[in-house]
Amino acid sequence: MNHYKSNNWQRPGLRLPDMKKLWQKRAIRIAVYSIAVIIIAALSFKPILRGIGRWLNATDPTEQTAMCFVLGGNSFERGLAAVELWRLFPEQEFITTGGNYPYQIMCLDTMMLECELTRHWMIHNGVPASSIDTLSSAHSTQDESNEILSWCKGHGVNNITVISSAFHMRRVRMVFEDKFEYAGIRINFHGATSVDYNDHNWWKNEEGLIMTNNELVKLIYYAFKY
Repeated sequence: MNHYKSNNWQRPGLRLPDMKKLWQKRAIRIAVYSIAVIIIAALSFKPILRGIGRWLNATDPTEQTAMCFVLGGNSFERGLAAVELWRLFPEQEFITTGGNYPYQIMCLDTMMLECELTRHWMIHNGVPASSIDTLSSAHSTQDESNEILSWCKGHGVNNITVISSAFHMRRVRMVFEDKFEYAGIRINFHGATSVDYNDHNWWKNEEGLIMTNNELVKLIYYAFKY
């Protein structure tokens, strides 16, 4: 039986290809390398994208602090994050920031600054009006950091929470951390979760794609400007 098989393998039409000669062909090597790269990229694609989301969402564990600042922009999501924090810690005090006008709200024939809109939304969801103050002179994250730092120094507060959108938190940390640490002020960074996407699926959503692209570009911009 074994003798029969050995004879068959030696017949010209049934010889195995010479692998060494085959590998010497440039086209074969390129094809193999390309397939390997595609397989590795396919296996790594989602973990890499999830890693980007987790890196941007640099949020701390939730805790109560002497004051919580809700940054301007996206009053709906950030306001809801503040409401959730208040439900956990009913004694928490808040200050909403943002001196820009959300143009969409003007369609309702009213003028409200970002800080006022966020405060309005928080009150609508149960937070006592007496627990929310406003700061209205800032027009960017950098401005807000300076405005909040000045307020903390003026009021002797050295333990605060800062709320912004979850995917903003890496940039918010970059803007806030050094100057507040130098001033002896501890910050708890609290990310407001988006209603449309999260760390695990942001690339499947148009808003998630826009947000991530904008934040990566802004991180570079802030790194060079500040």
